[in-house]
Amino acid sequence: MVYKGFREWLQLVENDGGVKHISGVDWNLEMGGIAEIVAREGKKPMPALLFDDIPGYPRGFRTLCGLMNSPRSLAMALDIPLEGSMELMPLLQRWRAKMRSHHSVAPKVVSSGPVQENVLSGEHIDVTIFPSPKVHELDGGRYIGTACAIIQKDPDTGWVNLGVYRSMVIDRNRVALHILEGQDGRMIMDKYFERKQAMPVAIAIGVDPALWAAALVKLPWGTSEFDYAGGIKGEPIEVIKGPYTGLPLPAHAEIIIEGECIPGELIDEGPFGEWQGYYANLGLKPVPEPVVRVKTVLHRNNPILTCATPAAPPKDYSLPVCFVRSGGVWDTLEAARVPGVKGVWNHDEGGSWYFTTVSIQQMYAGHSKQAGLIASQATGAFGRYTVVVDEDIDPSDLSQVIWAVSTRSIPERSLQILPRCPSNSADPTISPEEKAKVKVPPKPLFGSRCVIDACRPFEWRKEFYPVTRISPEYREQLMKKFEGLFKELL
Repeated sequence: MVYKGFREWLQLVENDGGVKHISGVDWNLEMGGIAEIVAREGKKPMPALLFDDIPGYPRGFRTLCGLMNSPRSLAMALDIPLEGSMELMPLLQRWRAKMRSHHSVAPKVVSSGPVQENVLSGEHIDVTIFPSPKVHELDGGRYIGTACAIIQKDPDTGWVNLGVYRSMVIDRNRVALHILEGQDGRMIMDKYFERKQAMPVAIAIGVDPALWAAALVKLPWGTSEFDYAGGIKGEPIEVIKGPYTGLPLPAHAEIIIEGECIPGELIDEGPFGEWQGYYANLGLKPVPEPVVRVKTVLHRNNPILTCATPAAPPKDYSLPVCFVRSGGVWDTLEAARVPGVKGVWNHDEGGSWYFTTVSIQQMYAGHSKQAGLIASQATGAFGRYTVVVDEDIDPSDLSQVIWAVSTRSIPERSLQILPRCPSNSADPTISPEEKAKVKVPPKPLFGSRCVIDACRPFEWRKEFYPVTRISPEYREQLMKKFEGLFKELL
């Protein structure tokens, strides 16, 4: 089921019944509001929402919300076999099985691609031709970069990094770029600025979904997201050489904005309601951020602007971010040789970062605490709570997780608090006053983490009280005997 680029993948999802076409919705709050309502209150699985006939824009200039937010569309994006259960843990296990044989595949440079169907430069540059939404009522502007990939090159090694960072429209040839502390893109940007050098940058929108998924993962420093995504698909991502920056650009993207950031050139960005469900930078105050001076704009005919709608959970891109980040934590545990891991899930209720559950089969004393401590650090600067549960608990089912915490943990024995761990300016538990000190003078931000051991006590786990739950064998008997009834009820 290998596809070439975003549009071919979207056609696969369309053929599978996973796209809802919507006409006549305004960019100003209406698109974001509809996406939020559908994500929170709509039927599951959520379809992708494709908005067209947007007032004030040519027909065919479209936006898409709900990118990969159904299990089947996610499986199609990541080339996971569709046969089998679409429940989260079985799907993640098939993804893990696929990734055990993952080998990087370097991108292929091509002379041209569909993204070059329209190339704007000089006086023709205008990023306002795209229907960038104002997503939330309290936002400070319109955001063209939410479900995007920011492309940068490390000035020391030439390594090309792709990360998902937000960008706000300022005017026809300027965009504000927001990258959190501790992110690879921020460290690259700091290198240029410390040397008083302009940083070349590209904002790629509507990229290959496997490439977007790679940009969501915290890969090791120096690892190419292009290579990682090529390995997912088993074939190279096709790239062109950026006409201004020289950066490798995805040839099949919908829209690419090339430009440069000049050291010291800042502009007010935001506020913007973000992934943790808050305006968590400085509340409703804008923050000075680097300006991208736009030098070229490339886009396909009838371009599709891919968008994410961050909000208090659930949100319209929860599944892909939780899925790939859960796999990343599992990778860390596996690399640390922690045995017996049966499942991992980063919950949307924690913004896909702040609340992680690890399910293990206990094999030795201290096993559960070891797994929890390692997993707690696998989320970079975003960790908060890590809960370790037994193998009979589905880590993606928050109801089961809370039940395990409530009935198998004792606070004095089961909780461990780790002070002075990494944090950043997106943390809603750090006051605006503290965050305001980050810029001038520079001040590090620390947070704390909590590991909760919600496993049965290792010493008497085999004598632990029996669970009141229907057995798998008897469940199967009932399912067969009352097949018609359950088809109606389940």
